[in-house]
Amino acid sequence: MLTGSYRKRLEADLIRWAHEGWITPDGASAIRRDVAREHAGFRLPALLGLFGGLLIASSVAAFVAANWEAIPRLVKLAMILAGIAVAFAVAYRLQKAGSTGGADAATTCGVLIFGAGLALVGQMYHLPADWPGGAMLVALGALVAAFLMRSNGALAIAFVALCAWSGGRWDEAASGMHYGFFALYLPALWIALSRGNRLVHHLAVLAAAFWLGMAPGQWLLNSFDYGLLAYGLAISVAFVALGALALDRGGPALLTACLPWGLIGLVIVLNSELARILDASEARAGHAFLFVFYAYAVAVPLSVVLGAIARERRFAWPLAAGLLLALLVPVLFWSDRVSGMPGKIAVASLVLLAATALVIAGAAGGIRRILTAGSILFGVAILILLWQTIGTLLDQSLFFLLAGAALLVTAWGARRLFARLNGPTGEAA
Repeated sequence: MLTGSYRKRLEADLIRWAHEGWITPDGASAIRRDVAREHAGFRLPALLGLFGGLLIASSVAAFVAANWEAIPRLVKLAMILAGIAVAFAVAYRLQKAGSTGGADAATTCGVLIFGAGLALVGQMYHLPADWPGGAMLVALGALVAAFLMRSNGALAIAFVALCAWSGGRWDEAASGMHYGFFALYLPALWIALSRGNRLVHHLAVLAAAFWLGMAPGQWLLNSFDYGLLAYGLAISVAFVALGALALDRGGPALLTACLPWGLIGLVIVLNSELARILDASEARAGHAFLFVFYAYAVAVPLSVVLGAIARERRFAWPLAAGLLLALLVPVLFWSDRVSGMPGKIAVASLVLLAATALVIAGAAGGIRRILTAGSILFGVAILILLWQTIGTLLDQSLFFLLAGAALLVTAWGARRLFARLNGPTGEAA
């Protein structure tokens, strides 16, 4: 899906390329037309139709609710079935007529009616209360609709219902590792890989992150342990590496949705670790429970592979280095000198180095989200360091002086390196 920032950047590049003589004006116009056709997938009438359908469905639901007690059971059941049948019949007609957006809207409304109908049937016939089981049935129905009708809305509902089902089972058992989740998630993921809808891509990634977050089990959340931060950091690093690899190697578009969510987790966890080590009451080691080792066993190789096989090395190497530096932060908390001055300096240095590496990677690769994440990480880290000092104010001043000098030297070296890599085009080979 083309974003506004991409189109603005492309327009500026086309003007510059045409001015430099690298492309002809006709070529620039052809590119603009191709981008316009690609962006034509977004149709305002379809979106308005979806909203209109939802309002009508809400009106019918409100009317039925107002007269619910007076309606016989069989009539209620017939109304539910009729509503589902009408929604899917309309979707089929619209799909045959070539209105994919309208068909998607009608299918989505049909799935919503199906979900509401399940709840109403359970209420009418006093079935045992099992809302996770109901969520599983909604997910299953939504998956069937998404496959048969190629509905992105139904697929989005399926991912949400999947999380509700797995979360309910997880809460009931007071433990993690709900493997039944994958019985429906894998088919949903297979369908999502063939779709170009970014909402579906992000929901697929968030559903996987949701399951991974529940995997350690409720016992660990009831007695919060700082090892969870290490686990979250490793998961975030794995997501960033996976998304960056997909972006660099032209992998599935769905995997690129891992990148922004991994960056968000990375920024949150690293700044939390920095604030924690500067606070005397919080600077203590967490337990490296089994899931931390599992996560590190995935995150470290993925980071190394990113630096080893990426096509754009100027982007991949700094990013891989930043991810590996970030993974070192929890290791320091598992050492005996975590709360001493060396530990504080080491963690602060690692966080700033990781932020700088992200900024370099984002600038070298032209990937704004990585550049933004690195800048936010660096800026918030500076604010934390100003709020909670490392030792005395004189120690703080010396730390900032040395860090600033190191960054200036790095900037000078990076400038020379980029100048050498981007030599004059007219230079003889």
